[in-house]
Amino acid sequence: MKKTATASADLADAVNKRGNVRIDTEKLTEHTVKVLDARLAKAVEAPVQRVEKTVAGLEERVSKLGKEKLAEVTSDAREVIATADQAERRVERLAGKVTWVMVGQVCQALVPFAVAFIVLGGLVGGATQMLGIGPLLGWAWDSFADASAWWAKALIALGALGGCVGFSWLIWWTGKKLYESYRGW
Repeated sequence: MKKTATASADLADAVNKRGNVRIDTEKLTEHTVKVLDARLAKAVEAPVQRVEKTVAGLEERVSKLGKEKLAEVTSDAREVIATADQAERRVERLAGKVTWVMVGQVCQALVPFAVAFIVLGGLVGGATQMLGIGPLLGWAWDSFADASAWWAKALIALGALGGCVGFSWLIWWTGKKLYESYRGW
């Protein structure tokens, strides 16, 4: 019995020694990191290759598009430069051709407009004198100068300007009616 108890105690000590697990965390970390790194590299390798191929294709397309746009902009710039050169040559040719004779011809072409303006001004001036507009404006100016209150001056100015606007509108309306009635002649 004594022998069995001693053997039992020895066995119990041996089991306790073996049952006491001691883990070396540094070795476990190294081993786990190596395994995890290998598995991640294997799992990510195919998607990374696809992304690299896609990016390479995209770079080629962007490069090609950039070259095409650059060529297009360059051709547009050349067209603009050519057009500007043509315009500059035309201006240089015309600058040498403007003479006093041409200035006289332009002035001669403007003579009918000047005559029409003078005649129209004379007619309107005569009509204003005939209708008494000139004396009315003279009276309005004298009244404006004699008025001492600001509101009286404002009323006189508004009345005079309103009369001028009304007369101008009447002339415009009459001219429009005359134009419409004599347009077909």
